Amino acid sequence: MQPIQNTPRLRREALSLLSAALIVLAACASEEPPVPAAGEDHSGHDHAPGDHGTAAGQAETPAAKPAAKPAAKPADEHAGHDHAPGEHDAAAKAAAAARKPSAGPVTLPELPPGLGENEGPRLMYEVGQGSHDFGRLMQGEVASHTFGLFTRGNEDLIITQVKPTCGCTVSQVMVEEGAPGEGGAMVRYNFGDPIAVGTRVEMPAVLHTKNKNGHQNVRINIFSNDPRGTIQLGLEADVDMFFNLSPRFLNFGRVSIGEVKTLKASVSTARGVPVKLEMADAAMPAGTSAELTAFNADADGRSAQWQLSVTLGPDTIEQNLHRAIALVSDLDIPGEEQKAATGKQHTYQATLSMSAQIVGPFSYQPNYISMGLVRPGQVVTRTVTIECHDEEFDLEAEKIGVSVVGLPVPGGASYQEWDRAEHFSSAVRPLEGKNAVDVELRLEGMPDGSTGSFRGTLIVNLGHPDKSDIALTITGVCRGGPIPGRGR
Repeated sequence: MQPIQNTPRLRREALSLLSAALIVLAACASEEPPVPAAGEDHSGHDHAPGDHGTAAGQAETPAAKPAAKPAAKPADEHAGHDHAPGEHDAAAKAAAAARKPSAGPVTLPELPPGLGENEGPRLMYEVGQGSHDFGRLMQGEVASHTFGLFTRGNEDLIITQVKPTCGCTVSQVMVEEGAPGEGGAMVRYNFGDPIAVGTRVEMPAVLHTKNKNGHQNVRINIFSNDPRGTIQLGLEADVDMFFNLSPRFLNFGRVSIGEVKTLKASVSTARGVPVKLEMADAAMPAGTSAELTAFNADADGRSAQWQLSVTLGPDTIEQNLHRAIALVSDLDIPGEEQKAATGKQHTYQATLSMSAQIVGPFSYQPNYISMGLVRPGQVVTRTVTIECHDEEFDLEAEKIGVSVVGLPVPGGASYQEWDRAEHFSSAVRPLEGKNAVDVELRLEGMPDGSTGSFRGTLIVNLGHPDKSDIALTITGVCRGGPIPGRGR
């Protein structure tokens, strides 16, 4: 045998074969393991190598191995059509907001540990009968429901108290008369009396919706010797407003004496029911008037749409005006217990509020001057801003006079002398861009030994023909020693 010649050509062929073998080995190492058949779940347990790769007793060959398929994507219920961003989220939120969440279902309490199902007294109700939903009610309606209950266990039940939450009343508790289960008449129960096992119990409850709006959820708490503790019943309703007001609040803002200003509000019934409408109190503040106007009223003067017009001026007086205007309809509110003590049936009403700051030629802040707590010799300054609303009068700082005097003389137009007045000084400065000034009052310091409260009056002479001056009360307390919260 001739020896193999180590030639360059042979070396090149050997290197080529070695490279090919390495490529094959790398490809085999990178192959993914076989995918289990559909429906098989092998999570949570171990397998020997090749357990699921071949059938029992058969050798695995490259040709027998199926190609791995990509996992199927979940079906898209919205495929094939476009959506605006957040469209489905918005729909879900709108559906959730259509009904406000309640306080949750009413369920009987759990038994105490170690207590059997039939031990002790029980107050029970049928499944799903522990609460009642009236659905939609109109504001002001009174809705009634009678809860049917029964007793169980091996002891007599004793009810000690029934306490509803706000908006609900329970006038009485009724129990079955005679032997339980014989269909006796229902009679009024006296709290504290024993109720035999198997006795029917009825609890009439009333939901009041006056001054309520939106979803209402009230509870009735029943206290007894039931070992589970307090038993609850529930009433629910969605309350709609009878009247729609737009706006509900008339804010006139600042109105000068002599000025005339009118604001209007529309009043309509939510369900288009025609009613007569009038103001409960026709008397309005001085210089103020109100008028109700019906739109498309019928022959009896009823309409589903009204307008309220409120006018201030010209004879208003200087004040901060706040008032509620009650509008009363002629439509009775249905339901029990609606008559007032006078025997008159309640009717649907609406309340609209109004406010105004009626000012004279001048307005000022603050309305009085408090120097606070001072020590003898302590210097304190306070500032009052005065604004003129008369366009024909210029508030000139150099023409304004300021003086400090005592309190007004009772029943007179003059002021008392004040021995503390000499310890005050003042300065008047114009406010740029406004027909207004700042009046600075400066306490130069109370004399040594001063103690107790002090009161005086700051007089600002403005020279206006309708309001010559403004008087503001000065208050304060002088004490020797350090002021609480401050150093010496």
